[in-house]
Formats: sequence, C-alpha cells, structure tokens
Amino acid sequence: RSKYYSMDILTQFNSFILILVRTASIIFFIPFLGARNVPKGFKVGLALFISLILIGIVKVDATVMSADLLTLAAAIAGEIIIGFTLGLIARLIFSAVEMAGEVMGVQMGFSIANVIDPQTSAHVPIIGHFQTILATLIFLSINAHHLFIAAIADSFALVPPMHFTLTQQMMNGIITMSRDMFILAIKIGAPVMVALLITNVALAVVSKTMPQMNIMIVSFPLTIAGGLLIMTLSLPLFAYMIQRAFEGMRGDVLNILNFMVR
Repeated sequence: RSKYYSMDILTQFNSFILILVRTASIIFFIPFLGARNVPKGFKVGLALFISLILIGIVKVDATVMSADLLTLAAAIAGEIIIGFTLGLIARLIFSAVEMAGEVMGVQMGFSIANVIDPQTSAHVPIIGHFQTILATLIFLSINAHHLFIAAIADSFALVPPMHFTLTQQMMNGIITMSRDMFILAIKIGAPVMVALLITNVALAVVSKTMPQMNIMIVSFPLTIAGGLLIMTLSLPLFAYMIQRAFEGMRGDVLNILNFMVR
C-alpha cells in the first residue's frame, strides 16, 4: 500500500512540475509580465500560485507520468517551447511597432538617438521606444494580458502535458505570423514614410532650382517637424491597428495550440 501511495505522490509531483514549467514559461515570455524590470520573485510567485490552482483542474495521464527521466525531461522541454511560442505571438506585435519606429526614426533623422528599453535592456530607437510605450498602454487598457492568463488554462485543455508535438502546421503558423509582423510594421509607418518621401522629393526639386540654398540645413528641421506632425496626426490610426492586432491574438493563440497536437 505504501508503495502505491509513494507512486501516487511521485505522479502528482511530476504533474505539478510540468504544470509549473509551462505556467512559468508563459509568464516569463509574455510582454509586460515577462519584462526584465518586473521582479523575478513576483513572476515565480505568480507561476506557483496559478500552478497550485491548476493542479486540481488539469488532468494528467498517470501512466505517462510514470515514464523514465529522459521522457520527463523531453516533456519539460516541450512545456518550455509552448510557453515560448505563446509569448512569441505577442512579442511579434511589439517587434512590428519597434521596426516601424526604427524606419520612421531613420527617415526623420533620429537614427543616432537611441534609448534603453527597460523590458529588454537593449538599445532601441527613440521613436520605436515611444511607440512601444503606447502599444504597452493599449495592451493593458484592453486587458490583453488577461488573455495570456486565460491561455494558460486553455493550453492545458488543448495540449495536455506530455502531448506536445512539433508539427508542420505549427511551424507554418509561426512563419505566417512573422510575415504579418512586417506587414503591420509597414502599415504603422506608412503615413510618416509617405509624407517624408514626398518631402524629400520636394527638397530635391528645390535644391535643383535654387542651388544657392543650403538644403542640408533646411532639410533636417523640416523632416523632423514634418515627421513628428504626421506621426501625431496618425496616432488614432496607430491605436486602431494595434488594438485590432491585440484582439486577434486570441485566435492566433488557439490556432497555434491546436497545431501542437497531431
């Protein structure tokens, strides 16, 4: 009897480890909660709290849990991949915002002005950092972070522990979302890019018709002022596109989770 009791305790412990690994991976990889400036103790405590709630809800196959350590290690690696993939879905949107800001910053003459991003501790363009802050505020205002908390429970229903599989459909889905990141970046930066393209063409025409004018001195303040003006006027469009992108994450998350199981 004690032998079966010990096996049951071991099975429950292994189940908790798998639930904790997936929960912690999702929390550590998603935006905002996974940022470096969020204390690690808070993230670990939140992962433990959610895992303790889920241990009585998630059904784990006991026969699979009694497998050898190599199988358990492979299962833990699969749980980490699940968390990384779900976090990647949201980070692609923020990467699109940073990419659009970098392109706009280069055209406006801010290519040298970089700041430290507190979420990644990396140097990012100042325009990209500004738009990332706006995107984060929109992310929180529409409660998009709640989506990932709910996705933790949904992921266990769609992909039970030790049932993760790398499928071709999953890879195709990630590639499609990566492609959409570039499309979103172009849409965000399009107003400023088009306006500054027209401005540069006009300055080129002026420099040919009036060679005595020092066009370099005139172009810098003009492109900066014009770029900031167009960026300010296009903020409602920016907020609309980012909100639509965040609202579409739930469908992307569910699709990717469905693709993780054969």
